Amino acid sequence: MARELNPLFSVLTVLGFILVRILVVVGQPQVPCYFIFGDSLVDNGNNNELRTTAKANYPPYGVDFPEGVSGQRLGFADFIPPYANVTDQEIDIGVNYGSGSAGIRDESGRNLTLYKLGARKVAVIGLGLIGCTPAEIANFGTDGKPCVDSINDAVKRFNDRLKPLVDGLNNDNSDARFTYINITSISTPQEGVSLPNVPCCPVREDGQCVPNSTPCPVRDLSVFFDGYHPTEIANIGLATRSYNALSPMDASPYDINRLAQL
Repeated sequence: MARELNPLFSVLTVLGFILVRILVVVGQPQVPCYFIFGDSLVDNGNNNELRTTAKANYPPYGVDFPEGVSGQRLGFADFIPPYANVTDQEIDIGVNYGSGSAGIRDESGRNLTLYKLGARKVAVIGLGLIGCTPAEIANFGTDGKPCVDSINDAVKRFNDRLKPLVDGLNNDNSDARFTYINITSISTPQEGVSLPNVPCCPVREDGQCVPNSTPCPVRDLSVFFDGYHPTEIANIGLATRSYNALSPMDASPYDINRLAQL
């Protein structure tokens, strides 16, 4: 499938703790095609046949979203298909390359040459508050604090270097547009709002749901579905603010909605 792409819109999740779950809006797509790269937070089937435990193709996963994992307000009528079973006709619309446990290291999928393939609009999604996930809290403890500060400090150092990298890409490539989505800003609880950092489903040692277990009945009151991944309601909130930023801190230099219009 090595083929040159037309100018396109790409979402690159850099170890991104966000699922790009954006509500579908019927109409003409805002961009010609849409490509997704990332880890389990965007994987919609690529890992199903791989020899790995990083899968979500069993109940209770999908209980709130049986049709798939990724949609978009960008106007596409259908969800972006996984690379594992994409057809030649679908490639022109977009492909989801997300794979559970993928990262930015060379051995886990760092070799992405989006610009050389024709990508001209790229959203780079930073790390979220990994130290606030139930799995990390269970593994390391918090000394009475809400989250694991040492992990969130590392997240901040990573994001503090990622944003200037995006700025540099904009300066060095005048024919392309890159933007940084600040998930730490988006996911920071508003003052007076406090939800427990506990998984909604019974979890295994690796933080994933126990197969065929029963999740909590009112998932709209939970942030995390399992030890690492957000619930559907949390995903919608994250994706909505990524698309339409509510604060200048949410996206730089522009949100995804503005990026698509450029």
